[in-house]
Amino acid sequence: MSSLSSSVLVGREPERDLLTAAVRSAGEGRGSSVFVLGEPGIGKSRLVEEAADAAVRAGLRVLRGRAASAGRAVPLRPLAEAVFSGLRGEGAPAEGDLGPYEPLLSRLCGLAPQDGAPLVGYAEAVLRLLGTLGRTGGCVLVLEDLHDADADTLTIVDYLTDNLPGQRTVLLATLRGGPGPALDLAEAAASRRTARTLRLARLGPAHTAELAARCLGHGDAGHVPAAVLDRLHAVSEGVPFVVEELLTAMVDSGDLVQRQGDGWTVTGSLNAHVPATVAAAVLQRVDHLEPPGVALLEAAAVLGRRFPVDIAARVAGLDRVTALRQLRYAARAQLVTDGATAEEPGWHTFRHALTADAITHRLLPVERAALCLAAADAIESADAIEGDDAIEGVDAARPEPRGAGRPARRAGQPHGLIGGDSGDDLYRLAAELCVAGGQRARAAVLLTRAGRQAVLRGALLTAVELLDRGLELTSGAADAPPEAVAGLLEELLGTLVLTGDVQRVPELGDRLDDVLTVWGAPPARRAAGFLTRARAAATAQQWEEGLNAVRRARELLGAEPDPASRAALDSVAAHLVLNSRRPDRLESARALAEGAVATAEAVGLPEVSCKALNMLGYCLRPQDLAEAEKVFERLVATAETHALPVWRIRGLLELGVLDRIRTTGTDRLLAARKAAEETGAVLMTAWADMHLAQAHVLRDEHDRALESATRLRTTAHRLRLREVQLIGVGVDAIIAASRGDRQKLQAALHVMESALAGRSAGALWGYADTSVWGWAHGICSLLREEPDRAMAEFTEADQAMRALPSTRGVTGFLGPYLLLRTVRGAAGWAEVDGAVADRLTQVHWDRPFAGWSRAVLLGREGRAAEAAKAAEEALAGTDAIPLARHLCLRLGASAALADGWGQPVEWLRAAEQFFHDRGTTRVSAACRAMLRDAGSPVARRREGHDTIPQELRRAGVTAREYEVLRLLGRGLGNQEIAEQLFLSPRTVEKHLASLRNRTDQSGRAALITLARRYADGH
Repeated sequence: MSSLSSSVLVGREPERDLLTAAVRSAGEGRGSSVFVLGEPGIGKSRLVEEAADAAVRAGLRVLRGRAASAGRAVPLRPLAEAVFSGLRGEGAPAEGDLGPYEPLLSRLCGLAPQDGAPLVGYAEAVLRLLGTLGRTGGCVLVLEDLHDADADTLTIVDYLTDNLPGQRTVLLATLRGGPGPALDLAEAAASRRTARTLRLARLGPAHTAELAARCLGHGDAGHVPAAVLDRLHAVSEGVPFVVEELLTAMVDSGDLVQRQGDGWTVTGSLNAHVPATVAAAVLQRVDHLEPPGVALLEAAAVLGRRFPVDIAARVAGLDRVTALRQLRYAARAQLVTDGATAEEPGWHTFRHALTADAITHRLLPVERAALCLAAADAIESADAIEGDDAIEGVDAARPEPRGAGRPARRAGQPHGLIGGDSGDDLYRLAAELCVAGGQRARAAVLLTRAGRQAVLRGALLTAVELLDRGLELTSGAADAPPEAVAGLLEELLGTLVLTGDVQRVPELGDRLDDVLTVWGAPPARRAAGFLTRARAAATAQQWEEGLNAVRRARELLGAEPDPASRAALDSVAAHLVLNSRRPDRLESARALAEGAVATAEAVGLPEVSCKALNMLGYCLRPQDLAEAEKVFERLVATAETHALPVWRIRGLLELGVLDRIRTTGTDRLLAARKAAEETGAVLMTAWADMHLAQAHVLRDEHDRALESATRLRTTAHRLRLREVQLIGVGVDAIIAASRGDRQKLQAALHVMESALAGRSAGALWGYADTSVWGWAHGICSLLREEPDRAMAEFTEADQAMRALPSTRGVTGFLGPYLLLRTVRGAAGWAEVDGAVADRLTQVHWDRPFAGWSRAVLLGREGRAAEAAKAAEEALAGTDAIPLARHLCLRLGASAALADGWGQPVEWLRAAEQFFHDRGTTRVSAACRAMLRDAGSPVARRREGHDTIPQELRRAGVTAREYEVLRLLGRGLGNQEIAEQLFLSPRTVEKHLASLRNRTDQSGRAALITLARRYADGH
């Protein structure tokens, strides 16, 4: 029979108008979110579908996804489904439209390997897709059954609600009104006024009657027999789905018959043949199916509203042909949907959740348990799921995280299904079936596998949720084998490290070791647990705790550990040692990293090799930048050979950092940023922007520094990356310091200190805190002409640096500090010709300061010619770092004046002009005062001074003299110039004489030629 449903929406006019208005506003650029709440069958989907159809007619693009799934929630399923619908067909984004977010969408859909991108990166990728699809007419994102959604999906939905206002997109989401994370999300968004909630009530008697009439083909309830309406009111209680189901049952049974011409008549006992509940209405149609069809639906019902056909067929004992035929019969009876989707041809869905509920509830408990276990057996069978790592091993003997460096296959995809679905979905389904069948320990094993697959899909929050659920099951299962509990704990510990949520690691690690000890597990298995704890300690900057964990692991492995374990341990230990307070940390970390590289390359562990090469580069960077470059180039080559895109970008980024240190160049940083964007590695993109901002500051390119800082800040804010936000604040501090703006500098540093709450900022910046505190504080003081304060701040930073020798020589403050101390007599040849100065000569920013320190000492010894030559040589190649160049002139000129060497007046004039032009007026004023003390005339700055060409300003030409020169170039005589400028002819002649002297011109004709050259723009 055909479905009895209304062709028009009944009783929802205000709600429909609200959704229509939201859709219309989205088309006009005022995006929003609306959560439609209500019990099953209340009409949530119908209402949203009505709004979506209207949106399509109005030219908006509609994307759809459903969270309802078999068993527990499938990671990111509704969003992946919606993204799939947006990436196909007409109007799909063209290549390049989504920029760096296209790879993230591929990962979201499980089509590409994960790379550690934060969940908010996926959220921003979805937002960008919606923006691209809706940029002309608008876009509607429909997400149904959010109450079944996983934690990762809800996190992304929460992000969308905050960022849709102002976009051409509206989110329409449905969920049940009962307590749960989805309702919490909706109510929180409503309280922030970033979304609205719309709770659907049951229909009143009038609307119930109208709905019945519409279902029966009439617009007037008078055509519906009163007995039918009475029965509908009594049983349906205003739930539209139940009204439709009851009417369908009445017509199917023949108790309600359409009269010839018009109207309907009751021919039988509605009480006798019409069930008292919707479950009975559903079961009546189920029982009209053939026995194989009933068996198929009973097996499908225990699998959930959405079910894999082959699994249900296997449980019912049917072959595929028979199962598909019975599905067609069930679809005609309006029990299941008409067919599977293009993405999931092997999955079907019950028409409503109440259908599956009705079928399962009529089963006896023992029948239901038996079906659940049979379904779990079918899912776990070799034909259902591709071979997976044995849970007993859980790859514990292999120290690197499971799946590292491997592409994420459609993990666990069943080749026996028609199309299939992700393995984590099937594993979690099998687990819930085992719980229903009373086998909790077996369920925990399956949830461990589900968690593993969720990690490979990038759904880390969902993975933690699944593994915690498994842990809960093992605590109440006396028959839980210790190897299963150990495997679950190992998976959970590894996932917590990936998420950065390491607070639980110590307690869970102790529990794991207790289980492994009682079980009598091999030492390598126990050692792997301590290795995970060491990684967690490194994430939490708990260096000594991490080293203790490494020590325990080594004790367990004995004197001759297997090479793979040794490489992984050495790699992590290098990281921990380098950041520890141990006096030999630099040498020890280097030795550990070199050993890890050699072993990893020998046994074929490319990801361990990349990690160790990265640490080795960090160890070499303070000592020899050229050697560090070779190591980072090896890292890039290794990553490219073994298809490790994130490590490749990391290597490119480190090479770019070396360029920033050695030449303040940005080419390789820009290349690294481009690669990060193309790969969708948003964290790496933010890191590149940080280093670019620093490079531009050193080059005194404030506009470009601000541009990079703005990109960094925008990324951090939109993606809610707390640590990247702090890095952005640190960049703001450096920019403020380079302008001599202490107020902004202190404000930025206060924000960082408050946020870190006593923790080191080193983990944020990738090297010592002094790269921020030392440079920013000291340079700011120099630019405010406060050398005593700068000396104290540099000294404090240097003392802190001595506790962190792994970063000496690459931070940028040591050069100014050395010159300042040399000028003041606090540093001599031992330092200027020592190892520290040698390292400074490798750093572009520090190099001129080191050279000028040498010049100052030569001049102090009376070796004037050598001093002048050393000073000029130190200025070579400083055009790209004008701030460093002119700070050297400012600091060194005082020594040159005192000791009588070089060209201090010329140097001071150049410095005065530079600092005046950039607005650093205190240094400019100090230079002018020194010029006056030296007996050199200082031109007064008058209105129009900044219009003087730079070359003339450096020569000392005043604003009035430049006015005289310009008029001279126009062919005016002295008398005419005097009249124009209200001067006497004698004063004009004095200005002309000064101009000849300052510009080294031979006479009036040469001055006229010079003036005309500037007038022509030369």
